[in-house]
Amino acid sequence: MQNHDTHSEMKRSSPNHATSWLEVKRPIVCLAPMDGVTNSAYRQIVRSLSKDVILFSEFTSVDGLVRSEHVRLRLDYEPCEQPFFMQLFGNSPEIFAEACRMVEDRGIWGVDINMGCPAKKIVHSQHGSALMQNPDAACRIVEAIRKACSLEVSVKTRLGWKDEKNLISFAKALESAGASMLTIHGRTYNQAFKGESDWQPIYELKRHLTIPVIGNGDIRDFNHGLEHLGNLDGFMIGRAAIGNPWCFQDRRKYPEPTHHERIEIALEHFHLYRRFKREIVAVREFRKYLGNYVSGFRNAKEWRSRLMQCNDEKTFVECMQEIKQLEPPLALAG
Repeated sequence: MQNHDTHSEMKRSSPNHATSWLEVKRPIVCLAPMDGVTNSAYRQIVRSLSKDVILFSEFTSVDGLVRSEHVRLRLDYEPCEQPFFMQLFGNSPEIFAEACRMVEDRGIWGVDINMGCPAKKIVHSQHGSALMQNPDAACRIVEAIRKACSLEVSVKTRLGWKDEKNLISFAKALESAGASMLTIHGRTYNQAFKGESDWQPIYELKRHLTIPVIGNGDIRDFNHGLEHLGNLDGFMIGRAAIGNPWCFQDRRKYPEPTHHERIEIALEHFHLYRRFKREIVAVREFRKYLGNYVSGFRNAKEWRSRLMQCNDEKTFVECMQEIKQLEPPLALAG
């Protein structure tokens, strides 16, 4: 973790709003914020394989940041993770402002306001997607952050509530309020994660904005993202990135990871994860990443099943080492 001097140094050297996005390599490629997934351990793994990816933190409550020392542990990060955004949710401009000052004090590059989460618990609290129905409240949050600090302020939202008819007006209002980037998930609130994402309204939106617009929804990897880029500034990869940190690499330049490399990185990730979690918690929570890490070879399903039964670090690591030692004929997809 960082010390105070490092925080101060990073804060002083953070790029300013006027020039930072001009300096970001195009296309802008982002790791989506995912609760329980995009913690510091995984961000470090993604960064080790892809130096240009913009990283996003887990979904974090502004109320929690302000009131809970435990939640503030999410502000801890390693310098290699920069540039990254702290993704925040809430509905109070004042609390957002206070939380963002904390983020700025840590030297983090920017904040991302969640205005797209469709979870009923979040929406019923007037957070996430609910803010799409209240553009004035959404803009007051952006304005409050802009007044409180000099962070980059991005917004992640959706096409709309039931359809995309208000997308352009909502996005233009956010831009006027001071948002410096928008990420649009190609589904409505009503769709949640059902059906296919629709990027056509996102392409149309870009014609009306000057700030970067990022497309999100159903992107499998870097090269798939390029196919969907169109007139957008970049794309964001979410669910396909869970346990697949190689998905941000350009396959025209980098080969697919070998079986051995996949398990090596998975073990490195696990040991990083273990620094933040108690043994039993780390072993159980790490299971969410195994679907991609332990795949693509004969009997992979059976090996994953064995790993799912592990309840201690020693057994888990030994099982992973066994998988790593599989001979190439066995390690080929069946």
